[in-house]
Amino acid sequence: MADYRRPISTGKELPQPITSTPRVRLSCELCRQRKVKCDKLNPCTNCQRFGATCVPVERARLPRGRSGRVTGKNASGHDTGLKERVDRLEELLRELTEHDDGTIAVQVDSNSSGRSDPAPANKQADNYESGTENSLWANILKEIHDIRSTQSYGSLNEGRTSNSDAMKFRELLATPMGLGSSMATTEPNLTIQAEKNLAQVFLKKVDPAFKILHAPSLKAFLLDGKPYLDYGPGHTAPAALASAVYFAAACSITEDESKNLLGCNKGWLVARYQQESEAALAKADFMTSNDLAILQAFVLFLLASRSQDSSRRVWTMLSMALRIAQALLLHLPELPFPVRPFEHELRRRLWTYIGLLDIQCSLERASEPMMQAKWVELNPPSNVNDCDISFGMDGPVPEAGGFTDMTFAMVTLKAQSTVRLLNFSDFIDKTVSCVNKRQQLVIEFQETASKLLQNSQPDQIPFHWYVRQVAEIISASLQLIVLRPLQRNANFVPPRVRGDRLLQIAVDILKKSKAVRNDPRGQPWRWCEFMFVPWHSLAVAIAELCVCEDHSLMESFWGPVREAYENMGDLIADSRRGMIWKPMEKIMAQAEAKRNELLAASDAIPYSTHFPGTAAPLQVPVCSQTSMQPSAALAGDIIPGTGAYTEAAPLVTLPETVELGPWPSVWDAVDFGCPVATDEMSWLNYENFIEDVYGTMDYTLLAH
Repeated sequence: MADYRRPISTGKELPQPITSTPRVRLSCELCRQRKVKCDKLNPCTNCQRFGATCVPVERARLPRGRSGRVTGKNASGHDTGLKERVDRLEELLRELTEHDDGTIAVQVDSNSSGRSDPAPANKQADNYESGTENSLWANILKEIHDIRSTQSYGSLNEGRTSNSDAMKFRELLATPMGLGSSMATTEPNLTIQAEKNLAQVFLKKVDPAFKILHAPSLKAFLLDGKPYLDYGPGHTAPAALASAVYFAAACSITEDESKNLLGCNKGWLVARYQQESEAALAKADFMTSNDLAILQAFVLFLLASRSQDSSRRVWTMLSMALRIAQALLLHLPELPFPVRPFEHELRRRLWTYIGLLDIQCSLERASEPMMQAKWVELNPPSNVNDCDISFGMDGPVPEAGGFTDMTFAMVTLKAQSTVRLLNFSDFIDKTVSCVNKRQQLVIEFQETASKLLQNSQPDQIPFHWYVRQVAEIISASLQLIVLRPLQRNANFVPPRVRGDRLLQIAVDILKKSKAVRNDPRGQPWRWCEFMFVPWHSLAVAIAELCVCEDHSLMESFWGPVREAYENMGDLIADSRRGMIWKPMEKIMAQAEAKRNELLAASDAIPYSTHFPGTAAPLQVPVCSQTSMQPSAALAGDIIPGTGAYTEAAPLVTLPETVELGPWPSVWDAVDFGCPVATDEMSWLNYENFIEDVYGTMDYTLLAH
């Protein structure tokens, strides 16, 4: 299922150099990309049939006669030299197998220079003698290099990249040793059934949450052994996609699941398929390929890698995925070349998730997103089930009502569009600074999500429950972003929020995130929690605690905030050495100092899990359709010192057809016409935190 592009004409043709050397017509660019036979006409028949511009490829004719003929003597010597090198290589391999029963993984230098960098072996390989081992591998690699040199002598390269270039791509994809760049030596090879088990894991744990692929086509390919779409046997695109699927599945399972299901430890499994996926992408020449399936494999690889690696590696490589997608014109709603309706739908799905990774990486690194909001909004996927589309379908399928396979994708699509507009930087998009308009963007998200979820069954279907919980967390988080922006803006002054409602909703987000993580219904998708790390809610909560003057209120919120602080450090980008966590430690130290001050001034009131003046414990704000009820903090405002609630302002009114409970809301406690004082400490604390984030160096550089 290759993706084709019509070459863009500048309207001016450069003059061709005059040469006396005869030219030979080769396969045109489009036929080479599609890997089909070209009749070498001008234009060729295939390009005429597709309505595309035929770009011929020519080369100089090879010399013939005496000047170009290889004599029998020279040919004999050439073959003899090659045979001798092969014989020496076989002898070295035989010597290696007799040396020991084990094997050890090595990493071959990408420039094929004959130098090898052995990867760290596991404990079972420690008894090897490093000198003998390195000598053996050095000799083998030298022979391989010599054979390659012999084979490539006198040949012409018709492709755009060489094998050495592909190996450079392999090095570029290399992940840190901590992710498992060397494989254990004592683990057995996985059987075909084991890989089928991994495919089933992918369909259960990865595919519902990240709907990039067409599950029925993938199932037929990996489980039923059928060809993938219209690809022929041995094509690099399905191989790269299969490796990425296995890698993502390996990242999504727990250690116990890996041992019970596959009989091996997770670290070895992740390392194996990480290496296989990298090698398959390099072999497929993913950087210059116009094949959609290869880009799908690369995006899946990045997604899975981020779940294991919190460094900036994925953030950096995502820019390559975006540029490749733009080269394939995924950002254009209307294409200048014909594409099957099925492929058009998969193109839009892939573009949506590249956008999701873009906004996720920008949020966790407090950086600018690369994509414009309109790029995503103008080319959304269809809200359909996989069973409603097929490779050979004739036209677009009408969107289905209710909860579909694409509902979660549609919810996150609306969320990422909203975040882009709420982001204060105008570097990519013109953003919204008016508080009332910012509030309206959140209301529009709630309305869209409510329509998408109106026929969901959270009580019967775990994934429906999970999507609803994530949607509520996103809704509450967007409200915090309205009032406490993610970017610096000297001209923005937020409205005043009465009482402790800002603190309450921030803590509720932390508690709800923990509840979703620990609930058995969300267990299959716990692995992708890195996508929704609520560091912003934690920062807002800590900033509010820094100015808390009520000891009992401080103690009621301190437990959830402290627990989130201790657990979130390993999920955030660059872990506890990153640009966000150092400012977080600074503001947390201020909150701890404030708490110690209140403790010293009080009579050590015992820890309470209740709101001041209330008789009910804090509840996580959830939809009324689930087994838990919405938090009292989301229904009204506390009158300080009385324990009573004022009548809450009406929550966002949704269409009558939507049968969902109220969304978590802070609006009824916001005085939109009354901005905060310029010296209000809670706002200044948060502003200082954001300033520290943008002024903090990358502490991971200190290790180098």
